[in-house]
Parts: sequence; C-alpha cells; structure tokens
Amino acid sequence: MSIIKFKEANCKNCYKCIRSCPVKAISFKNEQAQIIDEQCILCGQCLLVCPQNAKSVRSDIDEVKKYIEKKEKVYVSLAPSFASAFHVSDCRKVFSALKLLGFTHVEETSIGAARVSKQYEKIINEGNMENIITTACPTTVLLIEKYYPELIPQIAPVVSPMIAHAKMMRAVYGSRIKVVFIGPCISKKDECNDLQNDGMVNAIITFDELNKWLESEGIDLDALEPEEPKGISNALARFYPAPGGIIRTLGKEERKTYKCVSVDGVDRCMDILDSIKNKEVSNYFIEMNACPGGCLGGPCLKSVRNGYLEAKDKLVEYVRKNLKESSPAVVEDVNVKLRKVFVDKSRSDTPPTEEAIRGILSKIGKFDESMELNCGACGYSTCREKAIAVYYNKAELHMCLPYMRERAESISNLIIEATPNAIVALNKNLSIQEVNLAAQQMFDLNKQDVIGKHVYTMFDCADFEYVSESGQNIIGKKHYYEKYDITVEQSIIYAQDQQIIIAIMNDITKEEKQQHQIYKVRSETVDIAQKVIEKQMRVAQEIASLLGETTAETKIALTKLKKSILSDIGEEQ
Repeated sequence: MSIIKFKEANCKNCYKCIRSCPVKAISFKNEQAQIIDEQCILCGQCLLVCPQNAKSVRSDIDEVKKYIEKKEKVYVSLAPSFASAFHVSDCRKVFSALKLLGFTHVEETSIGAARVSKQYEKIINEGNMENIITTACPTTVLLIEKYYPELIPQIAPVVSPMIAHAKMMRAVYGSRIKVVFIGPCISKKDECNDLQNDGMVNAIITFDELNKWLESEGIDLDALEPEEPKGISNALARFYPAPGGIIRTLGKEERKTYKCVSVDGVDRCMDILDSIKNKEVSNYFIEMNACPGGCLGGPCLKSVRNGYLEAKDKLVEYVRKNLKESSPAVVEDVNVKLRKVFVDKSRSDTPPTEEAIRGILSKIGKFDESMELNCGACGYSTCREKAIAVYYNKAELHMCLPYMRERAESISNLIIEATPNAIVALNKNLSIQEVNLAAQQMFDLNKQDVIGKHVYTMFDCADFEYVSESGQNIIGKKHYYEKYDITVEQSIIYAQDQQIIIAIMNDITKEEKQQHQIYKVRSETVDIAQKVIEKQMRVAQEIASLLGETTAETKIALTKLKKSILSDIGEEQ
C-alpha cells in the first residue's frame, strides 16, 4: 500500500513535484502524477511543494485508536524533535497529552539513540570500515539501497534509534505490547514495515497527525501540567534530530579516529555518495540526514512558525533544561541485538539507445542539441532526461511546455491567418494591436501602417466604443464602411481577462448588392402589377357587364402577386 497518496482531482499538471523529486520517482500518466513506490525514497519533498494539496500521507491513526479502544497496552516512542513540533509553553506537556489520548506509557526515542551511538563507537574503534554512514535516517538508507547499492558495505550495520528503542521496550515491557512511534518523518512508515525489523513497531504517527488528533479531541496543551521525561544515560542523544547531533554523542577519541562530518539535504547526500562511489572519500564518519536541517526540517514538522532557527532553539532549550537526570528509564539496562543487514533494492533497467532518445526528442521538435532548451519546466533538468523518462513510461511527450506552447501558438496563428474573415484586435484604448491577413486584403491595409493607430482612423463605427465602455458583446450586426465601400456582418467581442477587444468581420458586400438588385427588380415588378391592376379596373368599368366575375378574379390574383413580392422585399403594407 502506497505511503504517499495522490488526490487525482487536485492534480493540475504543474510538474512541481517532479521538479522537486531528487530521484524522479514520480510518473505522469493520464494527466495525473503518480508515485513509483519501488523508486521512491520517501523524502516528502513532493508533499511540501505541491501547491494544490494533491498528495497525502497514509495515516495509522485509526489503527492506533483501535488498539486503545481494545484496552491494549500501547507504548509511545517519541522522537526527540517533539520539543520543536508543538506550540506550547512547555514541551513536556506533550507527555501528559499522550496519556490523555489513552497511551499506556511514553518514552523518548533518544533512549534508543544513545544505545545506537554506543554501537557507532564500537564500529569506529574496530576500524574495519572504509567509511561509516549513519542509519538514523531511513530516507538516506533507502537512497543507498535503491541508487547506490555498491555503497551498502559502508553503511553502519546498526538499526535506527526507533527500532533500537522498540526492541528495548519489548524486552522490558513484554513482547505483546503495541509500540507506536511519533515523529516528523514519512519514511519511518516504510521502515516500520521492513520485514527485518520483525514488527517491532506497530504504527507510525507524524507530528502533523498528532496535532490534528489533539485538536479533534479538544485537548489544549497549554492547559495541561508538564510531565517529567525519563532520564537518559547520554542526554546529548536528544540532539539527534539536529545536524551534527549524532556526532555530538560520540566520545572524543572516537571523533579523532574517523573524520566526522554532518551532511543534510538529499542533494548534498547524493554529492557525498557520488564522491564515495568514485573513491574520492575515505576514513569518514558521515552523519547523513535527507532533510535540510535534519529531523528539525522533517516533512511533517509544518507547525514550526519560524522554520529551522525556531526549531533548533526549542530543541536546545529542552536539552539544557533536562541535562540533570531524573529517574532513568528502566529499558536503559537491557541488552538487545541491534545489528542490521541492508539489501540491494536497485532496479536494473535496460537503458535506451541513442537512436531511441533522438527519436523521442524529434517528436517534440528537437532535432538536434541546439534545439534542446533544458528549461526544466517539465520537471526534468534536461530535455534528454525527459526523453529517457518518456522511454521508461514515466513521462509523456506533451509535458514539454515550450513545445506545446509553440504548437498551440502555431495552430492558433494558422487558424487566424487561414480564416476568410477579417480579424482585428484592439486594446482597451481602442488602439489596433493586430490585423490578420484577411483584414489586410479586405480593406487593402498594410499591417505596419495600422498597428498602434486608433480604430476610428481605419474603421468608423461607434460599436467599438460601445463594447469598450459597456463590456457587452455585439454579435452578427451589419455595418457599411463607406471609406472602403464594404458592407460587413461583424461581431465585436470583449475579452475581459485579457482586456482585448476582438472584431470578426465577414464581407457581405456582394450579397448585399445582390439583395439590392433583387429588391430593385421586385419593386419594378410591383409597379408593373399595380399598373396592370389599374388598367384592368378601367377596362372593367367599361365592359363590366361583359366580364362579370372574371374581372374580380383577375384583380384578386394580381393583388396577391403584389403582396407576395412586397412580402419578399420586406415592404408589405
């Protein structure tokens, strides 16, 4: 089941998620973005940048509520970044809030972090690894397993603090307890499902999800009393979420054995991994965090108003206030196995041939390298990358915005230039902005001579001003332009959003002249009919006795003919 979900109706084809994805694990099909689960490293960048809120994270809240309703013993492993995640005067009140929600017991994941740091020290002292890459961040672990599998031997073979703490709690409180991890991380949801972790953690709740849960229950953190956290043998483990936090927990001698460096942000991590892959880096202890700012910049830590600095200040304040140990957690003394084996999860796709790439590029009008804009609008850094994505069915041809715009403009221009109707575009001030070829031919105009001129210098018609002032369109109205001796049927349309007035004119001069000629002939016919009637009436008076009803019938027939002709020319009286 996918951890990151897309709401299809919300996706607006902006490609922002693709641009932000460091490993391009998003495909685009049928006008919708989709996560490619087997390629995704769950960094959460697509969630953060999506302007349409078209993505959501799979929630375990309902599952956790069921545990509580069934009176299960539900234990919380609370990530140390909790100190920065809530708007509350004293972050220790979060412990009290979790108890109100029905959790049996709450401990800090820092307890597991302290134990993991001891394992790091042991590995450092053994000195057998070329480089040591930390494992607290599951996203960086996925990055290596999926994209740098040759570097797996340089990952410290140790579980994350979350798994370490879960194992410690189960060893002390019983294997049947339910363990719920609460933190800022999406990729923990994947780590939770890792078969190697043997179901140590039952559910993951993000800080954002917890905030919403508290709100739905009407729990006001500030109204609660703070609860003292359990003690930790190495209180500096609470610094784990901050960049350099892991290194701070190491002993002085261990920090001298390997060169210690902290790297945060996926792009920087990838740069370092490339250097290791190319044998440019050795004898380093590398603390890797996928999120800029470490776990304090996690994708589900949105509630921090002033960003990283505020989060760091809150964490430092919490650590300093709790350096003095309270009663230690009983799980601190338990021994559990913390070894982890990491596996190759990479894909071995057959790369496209150069011919296939060039063939795809040519379909979007890029016939040589000089035509490759590499604008990145499609979400890929280069046109070539995009073509490769098309080859793997991750992208579609029409995602090339410059090509689609050029194509749309080309089609629009073709329609405008090919139409037999004259088209004139004006701005709000009635200055001519554009005239098509038909308009130039119809009125014998030179485009360069009319652009920028007021419409009345070329087209004397009050309807333009009416449409400009009223915003009301005029459709299919006849107008005679005396200057050109042309009669047109014109529609004047006001495009409000673009502040443009468009006139579409159909030359009906020939038809009007034909109508006039027909009118003239019919008028003459009416006159002849009238004269015949009058003549017949005179004759009728003279020979009335001889003609009888015949004269009356003739008059009726001629009168009907006259009315018919007058009706056709619109002048029936």
